[in-house]
Amino acid sequence: MTPVADATRFRYTTIAHAGRELLGPLSAESVEALLERVTPAPVAGRQPAVLDVGCGKGGILVRAMARLGATGVGIDPNPAFLAEARVRAAGASLVRGPELRCATLAETHLAPGAFDLAICTGAAHAFGDLDAALAGLVPPVCAHGRALVGHGYWRREPAADYLAAFGGTAGELAALEPTLAAAARSGWTLVSHHVSTHEEWDDYERGYAAAMRVWLTAHPDDPDAPAFRDRVEAWSAAYERRGRDTMGFVTMLLQR
Repeated sequence: MTPVADATRFRYTTIAHAGRELLGPLSAESVEALLERVTPAPVAGRQPAVLDVGCGKGGILVRAMARLGATGVGIDPNPAFLAEARVRAAGASLVRGPELRCATLAETHLAPGAFDLAICTGAAHAFGDLDAALAGLVPPVCAHGRALVGHGYWRREPAADYLAAFGGTAGELAALEPTLAAAARSGWTLVSHHVSTHEEWDDYERGYAAAMRVWLTAHPDDPDAPAFRDRVEAWSAAYERRGRDTMGFVTMLLQR
């Protein structure tokens, strides 16, 4: 049984992502276009295998497994997200359902060289930062395997009031070119990349805020409602005023 504390810890993000399959500024079309370029090298005696660190609701993991005819492992500490991932996987045409682990990365053992594709989109914090994620994805990926890594970057220098809105620092992200160049430091070759569009960002951020506002309207007396309302309105205002033109998101397809 999942501890109640876990569900409470992730309550805000679970509510705000209600109804969303992809938990970031990515469209299904963009994900499919990147996955089209993944062709695992055949390995005698086993099917291709996919790893997703921070798999959320399994939106990318299940798509990758279906496209590659692969087995899969998804890791995420949010039990509500994994419950939806199980439902999504059950409704897909897969050779076998994914192994979904409700855990942090630190709590999970991954066999070296076991995966043809490793995914980490918007979850580099599971490793520490982007450099740690790029290095950490090398051991579980087989020779000539691929990785799909999504991470934020600065479109322009962030204003102080924007950083203050979410307690961030300018050094947390880099500009686009240094972000793309980071892959080579861990021995990855950049095959392709997708820069999320304003439309993808708006769909994500405005949908995120709308889902929370729907919940707040339906639960005005919930003990969490005042804090949740303050949080979503502050973040939404920061996005519209500064964030839309300040923070970008790039998804990199990499090869060992």
